[in-house]
Amino acid sequence: MTNIHESLSQKLHPGTSVHNALRLSIQVFEEHFIPEPDESAFHLLAYVLNLSWDTGYRQLREVSKLPLPLPSMNNPLSRLAQQSLTSEQCTHYISLLKRRLQFEPLQYIVGQWDFHQLIGLKVRKPMLCPRPETEELVELVLEEIGKLIDISDEIAEKRKIRILDVGCGTGAIGIAIAHKYPMHVQVLALDVSPEAVELANENAHNLLSGCLRDRDAVGKLYQAILCSARDFTNTGNATYEMNFDIVVSNPPYIPTKDMQDLTTDVVGFESHHALCGGDDGLDIIRDIINRLPEWLSSPSRSNPIREQHRCCWMEVDDSHPAVLAQMFAPGSEEATTCGVEYCNDCKDIYGRDRFVKLKCIK
Repeated sequence: MTNIHESLSQKLHPGTSVHNALRLSIQVFEEHFIPEPDESAFHLLAYVLNLSWDTGYRQLREVSKLPLPLPSMNNPLSRLAQQSLTSEQCTHYISLLKRRLQFEPLQYIVGQWDFHQLIGLKVRKPMLCPRPETEELVELVLEEIGKLIDISDEIAEKRKIRILDVGCGTGAIGIAIAHKYPMHVQVLALDVSPEAVELANENAHNLLSGCLRDRDAVGKLYQAILCSARDFTNTGNATYEMNFDIVVSNPPYIPTKDMQDLTTDVVGFESHHALCGGDDGLDIIRDIINRLPEWLSSPSRSNPIREQHRCCWMEVDDSHPAVLAQMFAPGSEEATTCGVEYCNDCKDIYGRDRFVKLKCIK
Protein backbone atom coordinates (compact mmCIF):
# COMPACT_ATOMS: atom_id res chain seq x y z
CA MET A 1 0.00 0.00 0.00
CA THR A 2 2.98 2.32 0.58
CA ASN A 3 4.03 1.94 -3.06
CA ILE A 4 0.48 2.66 -4.19
CA HIS A 5 0.40 5.80 -2.02
CA GLU A 6 3.69 7.00 -3.50
CA SER A 7 2.43 6.29 -7.01
CA LEU A 8 -0.83 8.15 -6.39
CA SER A 9 1.02 11.10 -4.84
CA GLN A 10 3.26 11.34 -7.90
CA LYS A 11 0.35 11.24 -10.32
CA LEU A 12 -2.16 13.31 -8.36
CA HIS A 13 -0.85 16.61 -7.07
CA PRO A 14 -2.17 20.13 -6.51
CA GLY A 15 -3.06 21.58 -9.89
CA THR A 16 -4.15 18.26 -11.42
CA SER A 17 -7.32 18.84 -13.42
CA VAL A 18 -10.56 17.09 -12.53
CA HIS A 19 -10.46 15.36 -15.91
CA ASN A 20 -6.94 14.00 -15.33
CA ALA A 21 -7.75 13.01 -11.75
CA LEU A 22 -10.63 10.91 -13.02
CA ARG A 23 -8.58 9.34 -15.78
CA LEU A 24 -5.69 8.46 -13.46
CA SER A 25 -7.84 7.05 -10.66
CA ILE A 26 -9.87 4.89 -13.05
CA GLN A 27 -6.61 3.53 -14.45
CA VAL A 28 -5.31 2.69 -10.96
CA PHE A 29 -8.58 0.97 -10.05
CA GLU A 30 -8.47 -1.10 -13.23
CA GLU A 31 -4.87 -2.13 -12.54
CA HIS A 32 -5.86 -3.39 -9.09
CA PHE A 33 -9.08 -5.12 -10.23
CA ILE A 34 -11.42 -2.89 -8.25
CA PRO A 35 -15.05 -3.61 -9.23
CA GLU A 36 -16.70 -0.86 -11.29
CA PRO A 37 -13.60 1.36 -11.47
CA ASP A 38 -15.40 4.20 -13.27
CA GLU A 39 -18.24 4.32 -10.75
CA SER A 40 -15.77 4.32 -7.87
CA ALA A 41 -13.85 7.27 -9.28
CA PHE A 42 -16.98 9.31 -10.05
CA HIS A 43 -18.49 8.87 -6.59
CA LEU A 44 -15.26 9.51 -4.67
CA LEU A 45 -14.27 12.63 -6.60
CA ALA A 46 -17.80 14.03 -6.40
CA TYR A 47 -17.55 13.59 -2.64
CA VAL A 48 -14.17 15.36 -2.48
CA LEU A 49 -15.38 18.25 -4.65
CA ASN A 50 -18.49 18.58 -2.49
CA LEU A 51 -20.75 18.32 -5.52
CA SER A 52 -24.44 17.79 -4.84
CA TRP A 53 -25.09 14.13 -4.19
CA ASP A 54 -27.76 13.64 -6.83
CA THR A 55 -26.03 15.47 -9.71
CA GLY A 56 -22.28 15.37 -9.00
CA TYR A 57 -21.87 11.74 -10.04
CA ARG A 58 -23.64 12.37 -13.35
CA GLN A 59 -21.59 15.50 -14.04
CA LEU A 60 -18.31 13.67 -13.55
CA ARG A 61 -19.47 10.79 -15.71
CA GLU A 62 -19.98 13.31 -18.54
CA VAL A 63 -16.61 14.93 -17.79
CA SER A 64 -14.89 11.56 -18.23
CA LYS A 65 -16.30 11.32 -21.76
CA LEU A 66 -14.71 14.58 -22.91
CA PRO A 67 -11.91 14.05 -25.46
CA LEU A 68 -8.31 15.19 -25.09
CA PRO A 69 -7.27 17.88 -25.51
CA LEU A 70 -10.16 19.31 -23.53
CA PRO A 71 -12.44 21.59 -25.53
CA SER A 72 -12.12 25.26 -24.63
CA MET A 73 -15.88 25.80 -24.66
CA ASN A 74 -17.05 28.07 -21.86
CA ASN A 75 -19.74 25.84 -20.39
CA PRO A 76 -20.20 24.34 -16.91
CA LEU A 77 -19.00 20.87 -17.95
CA SER A 78 -15.78 22.13 -19.54
CA ARG A 79 -15.08 24.39 -16.57
CA LEU A 80 -15.53 21.47 -14.19
CA ALA A 81 -13.23 19.27 -16.30
CA GLN A 82 -10.47 21.90 -16.24
CA GLN A 83 -10.89 22.78 -12.57
CA SER A 84 -7.64 22.22 -10.63
CA LEU A 85 -7.54 20.21 -7.43
CA THR A 86 -6.28 22.04 -4.37
CA SER A 87 -3.67 20.54 -2.06
CA GLU A 88 -6.36 19.68 0.47
CA GLN A 89 -8.55 18.07 -2.19
CA CYS A 90 -5.63 15.99 -3.49
CA THR A 91 -4.77 14.72 -0.02
CA HIS A 92 -8.41 13.88 0.66
CA TYR A 93 -8.91 12.15 -2.69
CA ILE A 94 -5.77 10.04 -2.31
CA SER A 95 -6.88 8.93 1.16
CA LEU A 96 -10.25 7.81 -0.26
CA LEU A 97 -8.62 6.05 -3.20
CA LYS A 98 -6.43 4.08 -0.79
CA ARG A 99 -9.50 2.91 1.12
CA ARG A 100 -11.20 1.81 -2.08
CA LEU A 101 -8.02 0.02 -3.18
CA GLN A 102 -8.44 -2.10 -0.05
CA PHE A 103 -11.90 -3.02 -1.41
CA GLU A 104 -13.80 -1.01 1.20
CA PRO A 105 -17.34 -0.46 -0.15
CA LEU A 106 -18.02 2.95 -1.65
CA GLN A 107 -21.09 3.30 0.56
CA TYR A 108 -18.94 3.21 3.70
CA ILE A 109 -16.34 5.59 2.30
CA VAL A 110 -18.79 8.33 1.35
CA GLY A 111 -21.22 7.50 4.16
CA GLN A 112 -24.37 7.58 2.07
CA TRP A 113 -26.04 6.06 -0.97
CA ASP A 114 -29.10 6.38 -3.16
CA PHE A 115 -31.77 3.72 -2.85
CA HIS A 116 -34.97 3.58 -4.87
CA GLN A 117 -36.23 7.19 -4.68
CA LEU A 118 -34.24 8.02 -1.56
CA ILE A 119 -31.36 10.44 -2.13
CA GLY A 120 -28.56 10.32 0.44
CA LEU A 121 -29.51 7.38 2.65
CA LYS A 122 -26.85 7.25 5.37
CA VAL A 123 -24.79 4.06 5.49
CA ARG A 124 -22.37 2.95 8.19
CA LYS A 125 -20.20 -0.08 8.74
CA PRO A 126 -21.11 -2.88 9.34
CA MET A 127 -24.73 -2.48 8.16
CA LEU A 128 -25.46 -4.02 4.76
CA CYS A 129 -24.92 -1.65 1.86
CA PRO A 130 -28.08 -0.96 -0.19
CA ARG A 131 -28.16 -3.06 -3.35
CA PRO A 132 -30.03 -2.69 -6.67
CA GLU A 133 -31.72 -6.09 -6.23
CA THR A 134 -33.37 -4.94 -3.02
CA GLU A 135 -34.93 -2.02 -4.87
CA GLU A 136 -36.82 -4.70 -6.80
CA LEU A 137 -38.10 -6.09 -3.51
CA VAL A 138 -39.44 -2.62 -2.69
CA GLU A 139 -41.21 -2.51 -6.07
CA LEU A 140 -42.90 -5.84 -5.40
CA VAL A 141 -44.21 -4.56 -2.06
CA LEU A 142 -45.33 -1.25 -3.60
CA GLU A 143 -47.37 -3.24 -6.11
CA GLU A 144 -49.11 -5.06 -3.24
CA ILE A 145 -49.75 -1.75 -1.48
CA GLY A 146 -51.31 -0.37 -4.66
CA LYS A 147 -53.78 -3.26 -4.66
CA LEU A 148 -54.66 -2.63 -1.01
CA ILE A 149 -55.15 1.09 -1.65
CA ASP A 150 -57.60 0.26 -4.44
CA ILE A 151 -59.48 -2.10 -2.12
CA SER A 152 -59.58 0.50 0.65
CA ASP A 153 -60.95 3.09 -1.76
CA GLU A 154 -63.68 0.70 -2.92
CA ILE A 155 -64.90 -0.05 0.59
CA ALA A 156 -64.20 3.46 1.93
CA GLU A 157 -61.83 2.13 4.60
CA LYS A 158 -59.46 4.77 5.95
CA ARG A 159 -57.17 2.55 8.03
CA LYS A 160 -53.48 2.79 7.23
CA ILE A 161 -51.83 -0.12 5.45
CA ARG A 162 -49.50 -1.62 8.03
CA ILE A 163 -46.06 -2.82 7.00
CA LEU A 164 -43.60 -4.87 9.08
CA ASP A 165 -39.97 -4.72 7.92
CA VAL A 166 -37.96 -7.51 9.55
CA GLY A 167 -34.20 -6.91 9.76
CA CYS A 168 -34.26 -3.29 8.68
CA GLY A 169 -30.52 -2.46 8.73
CA THR A 170 -30.17 1.10 7.41
CA GLY A 171 -33.95 1.29 7.07
CA ALA A 172 -33.75 1.41 3.27
CA ILE A 173 -36.71 -0.87 2.50
CA GLY A 174 -39.24 0.46 4.98
CA ILE A 175 -38.28 4.11 4.47
CA ALA A 176 -38.52 3.76 0.68
CA ILE A 177 -42.03 2.35 1.11
CA ALA A 178 -43.03 5.12 3.52
CA HIS A 179 -41.53 7.74 1.19
CA LYS A 180 -43.66 6.48 -1.71
CA TYR A 181 -46.94 6.26 0.24
CA PRO A 182 -46.65 8.59 3.27
CA MET A 183 -50.42 9.11 3.48
CA HIS A 184 -51.34 5.45 3.16
CA VAL A 185 -48.88 3.34 5.17
CA GLN A 186 -47.52 2.86 8.64
CA VAL A 187 -44.18 1.05 8.88
CA LEU A 188 -42.75 -0.76 11.89
CA ALA A 189 -39.19 -2.07 11.47
CA LEU A 190 -37.24 -4.59 13.55
CA ASP A 191 -33.54 -5.25 13.95
CA VAL A 192 -31.35 -6.99 16.52
CA SER A 193 -28.59 -4.38 16.17
CA PRO A 194 -28.89 -1.21 18.30
CA GLU A 195 -26.71 0.60 15.76
CA ALA A 196 -29.06 -0.40 12.94
CA VAL A 197 -32.14 0.75 14.84
CA GLU A 198 -30.51 4.10 15.61
CA LEU A 199 -29.42 4.59 12.00
CA ALA A 200 -32.80 3.55 10.56
CA ASN A 201 -34.64 6.06 12.74
CA GLU A 202 -32.08 8.74 11.85
CA ASN A 203 -32.55 8.05 8.14
CA ALA A 204 -36.32 8.14 8.57
CA HIS A 205 -36.17 11.56 10.21
CA ASN A 206 -33.85 12.92 7.51
CA LEU A 207 -35.67 11.47 4.51
CA LEU A 208 -39.33 11.43 5.51
CA SER A 209 -39.74 14.81 7.20
CA GLY A 210 -40.19 16.48 3.82
CA CYS A 211 -43.10 14.15 3.01
CA LEU A 212 -45.14 15.34 5.98
CA ARG A 213 -46.67 18.64 7.01
CA ASP A 214 -45.76 17.92 10.62
CA ARG A 215 -42.08 16.97 10.87
CA ASP A 216 -42.74 15.50 14.31
CA ALA A 217 -45.11 12.95 12.75
CA VAL A 218 -42.29 10.86 11.27
CA GLY A 219 -42.51 8.46 14.23
CA LYS A 220 -46.12 7.69 13.32
CA LEU A 221 -45.16 6.93 9.73
CA TYR A 222 -41.98 4.94 10.40
CA GLN A 223 -40.41 3.52 13.54
CA ALA A 224 -37.58 1.05 14.04
CA ILE A 225 -37.33 -0.92 17.28
CA LEU A 226 -34.81 -3.33 18.79
CA CYS A 227 -36.25 -6.84 18.51
CA SER A 228 -35.68 -10.13 16.71
CA ALA A 229 -38.13 -11.90 14.41
CA ARG A 230 -38.35 -14.76 16.89
CA ASP A 231 -39.16 -12.50 19.84
CA PHE A 232 -41.46 -9.92 18.29
CA THR A 233 -45.11 -10.40 19.06
CA ASN A 234 -48.06 -8.19 18.30
CA THR A 235 -50.40 -10.21 20.50
CA GLY A 236 -51.05 -8.68 23.90
CA ASN A 237 -48.45 -6.00 23.18
CA ALA A 238 -49.95 -2.69 24.30
CA THR A 239 -47.55 -0.67 22.17
CA TYR A 240 -47.59 -2.70 18.95
CA GLU A 241 -50.90 -4.56 19.14
CA MET A 242 -51.78 -4.45 15.47
CA ASN A 243 -52.18 -6.81 12.59
CA PHE A 244 -49.99 -6.19 9.57
CA ASP A 245 -51.04 -6.21 5.96
CA ILE A 246 -47.59 -6.91 4.51
CA VAL A 247 -44.40 -8.33 5.97
CA VAL A 248 -41.20 -7.60 4.05
CA SER A 249 -37.68 -8.76 4.77
CA ASN A 250 -34.19 -8.98 3.37
CA PRO A 251 -32.95 -11.39 6.06
CA PRO A 252 -29.54 -13.05 6.44
CA TYR A 253 -29.86 -15.82 3.85
CA ILE A 254 -26.43 -16.90 2.64
CA PRO A 255 -25.66 -20.56 3.53
CA THR A 256 -22.57 -20.94 5.72
CA LYS A 257 -20.67 -22.88 3.05
CA ASP A 258 -21.15 -20.02 0.56
CA MET A 259 -19.77 -17.29 2.82
CA GLN A 260 -16.23 -18.09 1.67
CA ASP A 261 -17.23 -17.29 -1.92
CA LEU A 262 -18.23 -13.70 -1.18
CA THR A 263 -16.09 -10.92 -2.59
CA THR A 264 -13.64 -9.05 -0.35
CA ASP A 265 -15.71 -5.86 -0.34
CA VAL A 266 -18.59 -7.84 1.17
CA VAL A 267 -17.09 -10.42 3.51
CA GLY A 268 -14.30 -8.11 4.67
CA PHE A 269 -16.54 -5.26 5.76
CA GLU A 270 -20.25 -6.05 6.06
CA SER A 271 -21.75 -7.74 9.12
CA HIS A 272 -21.55 -11.53 8.96
CA HIS A 273 -24.66 -11.66 11.17
CA ALA A 274 -26.56 -9.72 8.50
CA LEU A 275 -25.31 -12.02 5.74
CA CYS A 276 -25.13 -15.60 7.01
CA GLY A 277 -28.39 -17.49 7.44
CA GLY A 278 -26.96 -20.67 8.95
CA ASP A 279 -26.13 -24.02 7.37
CA ASP A 280 -28.85 -23.85 4.72
CA GLY A 281 -29.38 -20.09 4.88
CA LEU A 282 -32.91 -20.51 6.24
CA ASP A 283 -32.46 -19.90 9.99
CA ILE A 284 -34.04 -16.43 10.13
CA ILE A 285 -36.37 -17.17 7.23
CA ARG A 286 -37.88 -20.04 9.28
CA ASP A 287 -38.36 -17.68 12.24
CA ILE A 288 -40.19 -15.21 10.00
CA ILE A 289 -42.41 -17.85 8.40
CA ASN A 290 -43.34 -19.31 11.78
CA ARG A 291 -44.53 -15.89 12.97
CA LEU A 292 -46.49 -14.92 9.86
CA PRO A 293 -49.84 -16.33 11.04
CA GLU A 294 -49.63 -14.09 14.11
CA TRP A 295 -48.30 -10.99 12.36
CA LEU A 296 -50.74 -11.15 9.46
CA SER A 297 -53.76 -12.24 11.49
CA SER A 298 -56.91 -10.15 11.83
CA PRO A 299 -58.78 -10.84 15.09
CA SER A 300 -62.02 -9.33 13.81
CA ARG A 301 -61.71 -10.55 10.22
CA SER A 302 -63.95 -7.58 9.38
CA ASN A 303 -62.56 -7.24 5.88
CA PRO A 304 -62.11 -10.63 4.16
CA ILE A 305 -61.35 -8.98 0.80
CA ARG A 306 -58.46 -7.04 2.25
CA GLU A 307 -57.35 -10.00 4.34
CA GLN A 308 -56.84 -12.27 1.33
CA HIS A 309 -54.25 -9.83 -0.01
CA ARG A 310 -52.09 -9.96 3.12
CA CYS A 311 -48.72 -11.45 2.33
CA CYS A 312 -44.99 -11.62 2.95
CA TRP A 313 -42.27 -10.80 0.43
CA MET A 314 -38.69 -11.83 1.15
CA GLU A 315 -35.35 -11.60 -0.60
CA VAL A 316 -33.65 -15.00 -0.42
CA ASP A 317 -30.72 -17.04 -1.71
CA ASP A 318 -31.24 -18.33 -5.23
CA SER A 319 -31.32 -21.89 -3.86
CA HIS A 320 -34.30 -21.12 -1.60
CA PRO A 321 -37.33 -20.59 -3.88
CA ALA A 322 -37.38 -24.23 -5.01
CA VAL A 323 -36.98 -25.44 -1.42
CA LEU A 324 -39.69 -23.17 -0.03
CA ALA A 325 -42.03 -23.89 -2.94
CA GLN A 326 -41.88 -27.60 -2.16
CA MET A 327 -41.99 -27.19 1.62
CA PHE A 328 -44.99 -24.85 1.67
CA ALA A 329 -46.82 -26.05 -1.42
CA PRO A 330 -50.62 -25.69 -1.17
CA GLY A 331 -52.00 -28.70 0.67
CA SER A 332 -48.63 -29.89 1.96
CA GLU A 333 -48.27 -31.04 5.55
CA GLU A 334 -45.86 -28.19 6.35
CA ALA A 335 -48.19 -25.57 4.89
CA THR A 336 -51.18 -26.96 6.75
CA THR A 337 -49.33 -27.23 10.06
CA CYS A 338 -47.68 -23.82 9.88
CA GLY A 339 -50.60 -22.03 8.26
CA VAL A 340 -48.40 -20.53 5.55
CA GLU A 341 -48.59 -21.21 1.84
CA TYR A 342 -46.11 -20.51 -0.96
CA CYS A 343 -47.48 -18.19 -3.66
CA ASN A 344 -44.80 -17.44 -6.22
CA ASP A 345 -41.27 -16.21 -6.80
CA CYS A 346 -39.54 -13.61 -8.98
CA LYS A 347 -36.10 -13.27 -10.50
CA ASP A 348 -33.82 -10.29 -9.89
CA ILE A 349 -32.24 -8.04 -12.53
CA TYR A 350 -29.45 -10.60 -12.95
CA GLY A 351 -31.86 -13.42 -13.76
CA ARG A 352 -31.45 -15.19 -10.40
CA ASP A 353 -34.33 -16.59 -8.36
CA ARG A 354 -34.35 -13.98 -5.61
CA PHE A 355 -37.78 -13.07 -4.21
CA VAL A 356 -40.54 -15.21 -2.73
CA LYS A 357 -44.11 -14.43 -1.77
CA LEU A 358 -46.01 -16.30 0.93
CA LYS A 359 -49.47 -15.92 2.42
CA CYS A 360 -51.33 -17.19 5.48
CA ILE A 361 -54.10 -19.76 5.14
CA LYS A 362 -55.33 -19.76 8.74
